[in-house]
Amino acid sequence: MIPDIIKHFFNEHDLETEIVEEGIERVIYTAVNIQAILYHFAPHKVFPVHVHDRHEQLGFLVSGEMGFMVGGEKHILHPGDFYRAPIGVEHNAWTLEEPSVLLDIFAPPREDLVKK
Repeated sequence: MIPDIIKHFFNEHDLETEIVEEGIERVIYTAVNIQAILYHFAPHKVFPVHVHDRHEQLGFLVSGEMGFMVGGEKHILHPGDFYRAPIGVEHNAWTLEEPSVLLDIFAPPREDLVKK
């Protein structure tokens, strides 16, 4: 369910912060055809390998350093770096020695992350 009123301008602090688990917080903004998630990660977090069957994923590392694996290729991202996980391609991520902030974008929006 996409919200009836979609703001044109907003700030991270205008959105509800969710605690996913210890050391992982996020804010989610969902529009009609796209979704943005801003994550705050603690050091030394590991995210399991997974695949999105309907959603293309694009990410931008705002701060910190993170390792990513997409389609078997591993890379360390630094602030200003992007990654892309195409539909149907295995990927995962891990944080390194410092906290990290990551902006993830999904198209179409992930229904499992839309507020009811």
